[in-house]
Amino acid sequence: MGTSQSNPGPGGRSPLVPPWADDQPSEPLPEPAPQRFKPFRQALGSFVSGGDGSNLRTAVGHYARGASGGGGGASAARRLGSVTQAGGGLYGLLSSGATGINGGQEQFSLQSLSGKSCDEAIAEISKVLSPDDGDGDKIRASMAHALAEALDGVEVFDPACITDSVIVDTMIGFLAESVFLQIVMDGGKAWNKAETPAQALRAESELRELIKVVVDKHMGPKMGNGTRPFSRQEIISLERTAIMDVWTEWEEYR
Repeated sequence: MGTSQSNPGPGGRSPLVPPWADDQPSEPLPEPAPQRFKPFRQALGSFVSGGDGSNLRTAVGHYARGASGGGGGASAARRLGSVTQAGGGLYGLLSSGATGINGGQEQFSLQSLSGKSCDEAIAEISKVLSPDDGDGDKIRASMAHALAEALDGVEVFDPACITDSVIVDTMIGFLAESVFLQIVMDGGKAWNKAETPAQALRAESELRELIKVVVDKHMGPKMGNGTRPFSRQEIISLERTAIMDVWTEWEEYR
């Protein structure tokens, strides 16, 4: 199988937002419904086993309305709090060429990666910017995926290759991949409905593409052509708004 794992995923009584991810911990959260994952996983399993695109949209609709808490994506934006915070750091590094690490005591610069293979540079960037929490692995994988796509064809890293369009593509790709991996993990054993590895990979590919298109639709216009500089907090706010816009659209999927 591809990205998906043969594990049960979180249970219905698991918190909507783990403490490490919550970027608004002082705000109350709705009580999670005990069976909130069931309709989502049933529809996802039907899609994985049969490949019917209508089942994929149904699954995503159930995910937005129930499994992730509904409410126009407010809970989802908090569940992805570590992602949006990391996205702020990623944008800062790509747009300015350097960022503080280890509490701001050290600087990590793109210039230090000059001459390394692009794969090595991407791995270092992803490692430096990923938090040491329950979402660290997901964030590292999402950054690496987004950077690899945005820098496709670049073999030797040069900071000059980080153009405005590369930054925009990376930020959209990072958020989309983070959402994809979250949904894959929450799908749990629904992925076991695939009869062959190729069938599972095809289902993953279609889910990834659906997510990328909708994230691009809602986030792309907010970033424009990338020439306008954003502050870290502006980027985080932009990501949160994009998540809620995506979830609002998905809540209409039936």
